Amino acid sequence: IFKDTNIKRRKWWEQKAISIGIDPSSNQWISKTAKLIHPTMRKPCKKFGRIMDLRYSYPTKNLIKRIRKLPYVDESFEIYSLEHILKLIKRLVLQYGDKVYDDLPKLLTCKAVKNIPRLGNDLDTWLNWIDSVYIPSEPSMLSPGAMANPPDRLDGFHSLNECCRSHADRGRWEKNLRSFTTDRRAFEYWVDGDWVAADKLMGLIRTNEQIKKETCLNDNHPGPCSADHIGPISLGFVHRPEFQLLCNSCNSAKNNRMTFSDVQHLINAENNGEEVASWYCKHIWDLRKHDVKNNENALRLSKILRDNRHTAMFILSELLKDNHYLFLSTFLGLQYAERSVSFSNIKIENHIITGQISEQPRDTKYTEEQKARRMRIGFEALKSYIEKENRNALLVINDKIIDKINEIKNILQDIPDEYKLLNEKISEQFNSEEVSDELLRD
Repeated sequence: IFKDTNIKRRKWWEQKAISIGIDPSSNQWISKTAKLIHPTMRKPCKKFGRIMDLRYSYPTKNLIKRIRKLPYVDESFEIYSLEHILKLIKRLVLQYGDKVYDDLPKLLTCKAVKNIPRLGNDLDTWLNWIDSVYIPSEPSMLSPGAMANPPDRLDGFHSLNECCRSHADRGRWEKNLRSFTTDRRAFEYWVDGDWVAADKLMGLIRTNEQIKKETCLNDNHPGPCSADHIGPISLGFVHRPEFQLLCNSCNSAKNNRMTFSDVQHLINAENNGEEVASWYCKHIWDLRKHDVKNNENALRLSKILRDNRHTAMFILSELLKDNHYLFLSTFLGLQYAERSVSFSNIKIENHIITGQISEQPRDTKYTEEQKARRMRIGFEALKSYIEKENRNALLVINDKIIDKINEIKNILQDIPDEYKLLNEKISEQFNSEEVSDELLRD
């Protein structure tokens, strides 16, 4: 009964979008549909019942910082992130007078609304413009009362409003939000792949003016686009120099989910002699890849690989607890730092970017610096990954896996003395209060 439910829900939203005049191929069409069909644009929080505006109506940290920098605003003026922007502007004017009007364009300017009109010193005129023009533009200076989340949520919105998401939803805890970057490093550093070449190509995608003009794979959304791993590194696929171009919103929405076309592309890449699956996901990938016949199958495989990644990180962390740094460093691909790479004949076909790689041996101080930095960040990211409490992944553990971990530990106790000595030196560094790249190089 639950087969293909995600596809069915999405199909319903597509039909609803078309019925109200929204093109399902347009950018952010599904969240726009959820907002347009909502009867009141106000929603109570499931946890505390606070009713909030679903539009972008509440000040972000950046807007609050801008207000705090105004020379006449002192600490006595309290600013609440859950106060509606219309009430906040009204309080500013009431407390500080007409000088606020001159600063409103400076406060409100952002990428979505670059040209703020001069509306004089009339509060009602300003409030009407903010309500009817500024808020509907979804400016980055404001945030919504609740995040849209169709097709997963029945009414299209998260059940927790912004008033309590940051503390009721563990995934939104500040320490966990800060860990997203660390998580990415854990995924990237502990998979296989030529990370030097892949990072080089990602840099070109970010900086090359011609590439910035390329449109998104999904419905030609305007660029600049970001580099998306066709096989997500967060699922254990190789960090390799081939990316598809997705706009930021599409890349964020894809997250660690594969589509049917992603799976087919990866299989074709393997047929052409490329390695696409890293050491810890290859077995499951080989077992299940040919079972994927549609997007729903691809999503299920993504979830299996996500749980597998979580288990792999646990196994690595168990070895880390026993200070097997030298052995674990062999998974970090340090050898790739021993050459420099450049790209020529950059090719973009069907929004997928590749290039011809040229490489030269490199034996410089920077080589050792790169190795030391990669070790430091890799181990720090692994530690941080395990410390995070809330994981949307299942740890697959049983007696057989525990026995294998213990078997590896026993084998590592019998390594040659020279390796033991080197491992002790590395362990001493990582167990100190501050890890030094310079000492790791030595």
